[in-house]
Amino acid sequence: MVTMMHRFDTQSLVDTYMSLPVKQRKHLERKAQSYIQALDQAIIQVLSPTIGKSDDQFLVTDDVIPLYGVGLSPEEAMADYRSVVVEYYESLEEDAEELEQALREQLRLLRQVFSLLEKVS
Repeated sequence: MVTMMHRFDTQSLVDTYMSLPVKQRKHLERKAQSYIQALDQAIIQVLSPTIGKSDDQFLVTDDVIPLYGVGLSPEEAMADYRSVVVEYYESLEEDAEELEQALREQLRLLRQVFSLLEKVS
């Protein structure tokens, strides 16, 4: 029995996606959009970020975790903020056992965010 392990880099993921029939691509796009909307709602519910404008860029920040996102539109700023939240959560999870109290509290809040997504998955 041969087991194939695939590790996707960005380009191979794009190539795989583009090789799918159109119907399956549309289905994946809808699922991804639903997931992103649910993630945004969970972030809003737990972290209450705000969107402001500075010069020609929009800035998304919150008062709970020292993170921010920037973009030329509110949507771009929120997308940047969302990716920063995900990366920060993953880095805290990796070091969960060694975190000081303040970082453990931030991890607890981020776990709340991602636990709200279990209904969407």
